[in-house]
Amino acid sequence: IGGRSNSGEGGENPYYLTDGIHASVKQVASARFGVTAQYLVTGNEVQIKIAQGAKPGEGGQLMGVKVNPDIATARHSNPGVDLISPPPLHDIYSIEDLKQLIYELKQLKPGMKVNVKLVSGANIGTVAVGVAKAGADVIHVSGGEGGTGAASLSSMKHCGLPWELGLIEVHKVLLENGLRESVTLRVDGGLSSGEDLLKAILLGAQEFEFGKLLLIAEGCVMARICEKNTCPVGIATHDPKFKAKYKGNSTKIIRLMKLLAEDLQSQLSNAGLTNISDAVGRTDLLEPNPKYAEKIVQRGLDLEALFGSELTTSNYKPLFDEELSVWNQKSLSAVIDAVDNNRDEIYETVIRSTDRAALSTVAGELAARKHLSHLKKVNGDAFNFYDSVLQFNLKGSAGQGFAVFQNEGMNIRLEGEANDSVCKGISGGFTVITPPAESRLNAGNNTIVGNCALYGATGGKVYVHGVAGDRFAVRNSGATTVVEGVGLHACEYMTNGTVVILGSALQNVGAGMTGGIIYSFESLHKVINQNYLIQDKLLPENMEFLHLLLKDYQQHTGSLKAQKILNNWGQAINTLEVYIPKFEYLQREILDDSKVERSDQAV
Repeated sequence: IGGRSNSGEGGENPYYLTDGIHASVKQVASARFGVTAQYLVTGNEVQIKIAQGAKPGEGGQLMGVKVNPDIATARHSNPGVDLISPPPLHDIYSIEDLKQLIYELKQLKPGMKVNVKLVSGANIGTVAVGVAKAGADVIHVSGGEGGTGAASLSSMKHCGLPWELGLIEVHKVLLENGLRESVTLRVDGGLSSGEDLLKAILLGAQEFEFGKLLLIAEGCVMARICEKNTCPVGIATHDPKFKAKYKGNSTKIIRLMKLLAEDLQSQLSNAGLTNISDAVGRTDLLEPNPKYAEKIVQRGLDLEALFGSELTTSNYKPLFDEELSVWNQKSLSAVIDAVDNNRDEIYETVIRSTDRAALSTVAGELAARKHLSHLKKVNGDAFNFYDSVLQFNLKGSAGQGFAVFQNEGMNIRLEGEANDSVCKGISGGFTVITPPAESRLNAGNNTIVGNCALYGATGGKVYVHGVAGDRFAVRNSGATTVVEGVGLHACEYMTNGTVVILGSALQNVGAGMTGGIIYSFESLHKVINQNYLIQDKLLPENMEFLHLLLKDYQQHTGSLKAQKILNNWGQAINTLEVYIPKFEYLQREILDDSKVERSDQAV
C-alpha cells in the first residue's frame, strides 16, 4: 500500500540478519543505538528525532528487563542492562549542529531524504525555520496525543501541545519566511479518521504518521505496560510466553489504511476538493464548531490562528541542493576501482578545515555493498563482498565530522588535527590522529580533536595522540580507543567498548555508563561520576590486552606518555585505575557468590 515503517531508536531489527527485512525509515535519535553506516544506507529516509510529543526534550530509557540478547545485540549492549538515551543536546546543541548532522547523512548517502521530528509546542515555528535552513527535507510535527503510553509519568504530565496548534504555527511561520516550499510537513498525534486527516491537510500537512492507531489494529488493548515486557497481546514484548499471544497480521493494517483513505476521499469531496495538494493550507475552509461556541466564549479562547485566509503553497523547491563535496568526490573516485576489484589501495592527500564529513561517502559506498552482499546471502545467491583495505594517509586540519560513520575496510591516518565529531558513529576500521612530525607541541598537553569524538561508536579502533575535547566517547558501545587526555563528560552513557586515558580528565567521567571499561594511568577519583562508576581491579586476562594495546598505540603515534608507561610497566599497572559500571560490578559479585555456593554444595 506504499506505507513505510520507521525503525525507531534501537538499531537494526534481528530479522535483518536472518531474512534481510529492514525498515525504510531509519531513526537517528540522541542515543545512536546501533546507528552504523550500514544501518543508515539501507533506508530511503532518515529521521532525526529532536523530540517527540509524549516526552518532549527528554531522553528515553529501556528497562533492563526488556533487554534480551536480541535487543542487546541490536543496541550493542549487554543483556539485562538499563539503556539510557541522553537528552538531544549531547550531540545537537544548536541549529548549526543539526545542519552538520544533516550534511553528514547526505554525504554518506547522496540523495537520501532527511526528516526532523519536532514536538508541538510554543514557538515551534521559530525552531522549524532553523530546521528548514539546516537543510531538512521533511519537518515532522508530533502532537501530545500520540505515543503508546509507555513514557514516564512525568513526561505524560508535561507532554506536547495538540498537533493542530504546532502544525498551523509551523506552516504559517515557514510561509512568512519564504521557506514553506522548501520542506514537506508531516504530522502525527492520535490521527484516527478521514476528518482528522482533512483538518491536518487544511492546517498545512502533506504527509501523516500513524503509531497508536496501527497498534490497535494489530490487537493492542492500551494496557500501558509496554516497559514491563508483559504485554498481554504480545506486541510490546520479547518474552516468548507473551509473544505467543500475538494475533495481529498485515491484512488488518492494510484494511484500516484503505478505510482511512476512502474516508479522506469522502471528506475531500464534501469540501469541494479533488485531491490533497489542492487542500494544503486551505484554512479558509475551517470554522469553529457551533456546538462549542458557548464554551469558547466562557474560556476566552482565541482560535484566530487556526482560521482565516487561504495559506497555500506551490511546488516543492529545495532550499539547499548540496551535492557531494569536491573532497569526498575525489576520495571516492580514487578508490572506487580498488573496491570494484577487491584489492588494497593507498590514497594520500591533504585536508582542510572546510572539508567536512570527510570520507563519509566512501564509508557509505562500502556499507551499501555490504548490505547488497548480505541480501544476496540471505536469498542464497552468489555474491562478492569487498574484504580488502583502503588506507588513507592525510595531512592537514580536518573539518567537522572527520571519518564519520567509518566502517570495516577503512584505515585512516591523519597527521594534523580535526574538529568536532571525529569518528562519530564509527562501526569498524582503524584511525590514527597524530601531530605532524615537525610539530614542537607536547601532544600530551595539547588538544588535537574537538568535542563529541566517537559519539555513538559501535566498533573499530581509534588512537588519539593528543587531548580530546568534551564528551569524548559518549554513548560508545563497542569502539576501542586510546587518548592522551579528555575534557568534560567523557564516556557518558557508555554501554560497551574500551577507553584508555593516558593523562588527565575533567569532571563527570562515566555519567549514565552501564557497560564497557575505562583504564586510566592518572587518578580519576575526583572526576568520575560516583553514582555510576566503581573502581575495579585489573583482571589478569586484561593485563596482556592492555599492554599490547599500548605498545601498538606507541608504535603508531610515537607517544612519549605511552613510552614512559611501557618502560615502567610494573609500576604503571600498580597505579593504574580501572573503572566499570556499578551495575556490572554487582552482577559479577553476585555471580561469583553463586559459584562459591555451588562449590560448597558440591563438597
